[in-house]
Amino acid sequence: MEMYDVEALHVKQEEILKEIYKYVSGEALNKDLYSVENDLFRYVLRMGHSFLCEVIARHGTGKIEGSAKAVEKNLNFHMDKETTYLSIFGEVKINRAYYWRKGEKGYFPLDAELNLPDRRYSYLLDKWVQSTIIEETYEKAVERFAKLLDIPVSKLGQQNVAREAGKYFTEFYRQKAPFDPATEGSVIGLEADCKGVRMISSEKPERGKEQKARRRKGEKSGGLRRDAVATADFTFNPEERSAEEIVQILMKENIGQKPVQKAVERQKEGQEGPRKALNVQVAASMAGKQRAFEELAERAKKRDPGGGKKLVVLLDGEKALEDQLLIAFDKAGLSEKIDAIVLDVMHMMEYLWDAGTALHGEKGKGRNLWVREHALVILEGRVGRVIGGLKQILTKQKLRSSQVKVLKKVITYFENHRHMMRYDEYLAAGYPIATGLIEGTCGSLIKDRADRSGSRWSSEGVQAILNLRAVMKNGDWDAYWDYYMNKENERLYGSAKSLPSSCPPEEKAA
Repeated sequence: MEMYDVEALHVKQEEILKEIYKYVSGEALNKDLYSVENDLFRYVLRMGHSFLCEVIARHGTGKIEGSAKAVEKNLNFHMDKETTYLSIFGEVKINRAYYWRKGEKGYFPLDAELNLPDRRYSYLLDKWVQSTIIEETYEKAVERFAKLLDIPVSKLGQQNVAREAGKYFTEFYRQKAPFDPATEGSVIGLEADCKGVRMISSEKPERGKEQKARRRKGEKSGGLRRDAVATADFTFNPEERSAEEIVQILMKENIGQKPVQKAVERQKEGQEGPRKALNVQVAASMAGKQRAFEELAERAKKRDPGGGKKLVVLLDGEKALEDQLLIAFDKAGLSEKIDAIVLDVMHMMEYLWDAGTALHGEKGKGRNLWVREHALVILEGRVGRVIGGLKQILTKQKLRSSQVKVLKKVITYFENHRHMMRYDEYLAAGYPIATGLIEGTCGSLIKDRADRSGSRWSSEGVQAILNLRAVMKNGDWDAYWDYYMNKENERLYGSAKSLPSSCPPEEKAA
């Protein structure tokens, strides 16, 4: 079987260089820079393809004298077999010596030497395409790279790559080194929320086993949906705040120059702001709340090997989230470390605004003042007083049925979440009291890619995308891809190979 000829490739490389010299001194001078840049890129692809072929030719077929040892079994040379490898420069042929014996699995020594992937796509091509797929649809991503590199990239092939690459998510984060203690805060923050994802019809549970998920405010049915459970862990440095300060922020009042001055002073001293989320890690699981919280508990433990940091949990008030989180953290031996479970202050304010609107009307003059006064009372730790006042209004004032309905709903919500509304304690301890981080995560990690109009997913398919998106958002893309390649090398060839990192040669040399 014909191999690439090194001498012939050298001739080809010189011809391409001559074409480039001729182009830049002639035709290129009559074109705009856009056209020149595009033409030069095509020359670069041709040159890269030729040099890649030369590297393959210099490796030979991998044939060795005598028999080849694979998994402690001596295999005899059988024949040369050709495979195709789709690189960023285009398709190349690789001729490999095949060792085989009847009743045994065949072996290509060159495959292990070159660390060839299981599929024809190169790891670099996969890394580039997947970094786009996690942001755009498969169709757009494969079309973009097929056009850019003039190579055949298929949707189905990249769907399989996503599933294979995404499956190492959990073990990657288990083996990842802990954050540098110097960059961490003194308290660990934990947040969680859910976002529904539309599923394909085959994901429908068996009759009698389906559990209807609670539909969120303003959310339409949209067919079969399943919750993706988003979690976030981080650390922060607490700093005390007053209830009045928070009310001014919530009511969008002029809060004066004092907080601004503090921020400027910290910036000059190179200090992080109080309650700033440090070293944020996010994840999203389609395997249910319990699994998501078990993994969150693992991450919390890893952040605090000494076991001396307190845990602060921020939730939107959904009972199932709180219940399942407590079960998982109790199982992990972390229950006693939870210093506070905080009801998101914005959810609390939504109910307070509902009550204020019911009593004073949406444009009533007394509405804002009523909400402000009651928000201050709640933030001072006197939610019981607000509940009692609303109950008195129900009994002493003549109200419309619609008003009664709203006030009863607000009273019930505050009573059910009273244990999560000790805001005076949270503010005194310097803890955050809003879940903006996880709400933003639900949008950027899940909704922006997995809950687009018309999209439908399998559990396996959407989990792969969510895993890879989380890796990117956590800033671990290059490290994760190196880990994935090493794990694939171990899976395919029996032992982990020390593969180079993804930094450029000049960075390694430095």
